[in-house]
Amino acid sequence: MSDPHALWQQLQDAGLVSTDMPAESHEQQPAFFLRMLLVASGWFAALFFISFSAAFFTHFLLDESQIWILGMMLCGLSIGLSHRRGNSVFIQQFIFACSLAGQGLIIFGIFIHSPNPQLSALLIIALELLLFVAMGIAHQRSTSIFIACSALVWLLGEQAWLFALPLFSAAALGLWLNRIRLNRYAAYVQPAATGLTLALWLTIALTLVVSSSAVMSWYATPDSWHIQRWIAAALSSVVCLFFAWQLLQRYVQHAQLRILAVLVGLGVALLNLKMPGLAPLCLLLCIGVAYAHTRLIWLNLCCLAAYLMLYYYSLNDSLLYKSILLCASGIILFVLYGVLNRTAQRLNLEQQHAA
Repeated sequence: MSDPHALWQQLQDAGLVSTDMPAESHEQQPAFFLRMLLVASGWFAALFFISFSAAFFTHFLLDESQIWILGMMLCGLSIGLSHRRGNSVFIQQFIFACSLAGQGLIIFGIFIHSPNPQLSALLIIALELLLFVAMGIAHQRSTSIFIACSALVWLLGEQAWLFALPLFSAAALGLWLNRIRLNRYAAYVQPAATGLTLALWLTIALTLVVSSSAVMSWYATPDSWHIQRWIAAALSSVVCLFFAWQLLQRYVQHAQLRILAVLVGLGVALLNLKMPGLAPLCLLLCIGVAYAHTRLIWLNLCCLAAYLMLYYYSLNDSLLYKSILLCASGIILFVLYGVLNRTAQRLNLEQQHAA
């Protein structure tokens, strides 16, 4: 097994990290079922605490429009507790629940006092960015980025929110691909990447749902909808090709295998024009495999499975056409995987014989 101190020294020599190696934590985590009980206990405790605080606080208020003050107090409490060292699972979940409740109350107050929806969205974005910087727990920061991105989608409005697809794709892919180089800011980069990935999936799901025949018949979409969706899908394909080329340059050394991978990437990018959102999810899965990031791999596998289900139901065609299209797409992807796998094995054998 490799010495972690030697590996960290190599990273320092390469200029990828500038700090000393973090101290090893000897604190043992409780068993899984105990962690689940602590999580549930933290949420129930937070709900009871919030209910009591709301009932006590609203008794002295003139009207519900001042409920945002309670939200500020809950967020302030969450920020203060989140920076304490050695918080247990129970305390972390209690803080998380209080933070979400506080944000909800503040957003409710923004909706009441702000007559302009665009101004409300801007205030929510500013609030979440402030909480992202102030919070001290990773999943709280991820939630803040996700809510801020959701408010941005709302701010764009009409059909312009479609262009959040290439925007979130570029931001999420860039952070995941360069997270080692940004290791000194890992406390912010990792949660931001997670939140942007969830926001990207939300945008993809919205695109597929709005494109479905049931929603289009209920909501009168303008004639420019299909053109703007195609432009957004094309931009996301370009973004994915750019980051895919960077990934290939770093991890694929053999020229023949790199060319083949580029051709596969072009095929997926073209398929993304018909299936918007497929290319970013596939590339995030490839980045997760390259970096051996288990959570990113499982997150994107779940997103891809949900994507196929949503895409199937969003098609405005007969069941036979849907089945044929999905079957043909699956066959093509399996063939591409087989060609890549076979070529990689052959090249590895040639290198071993040459050595």
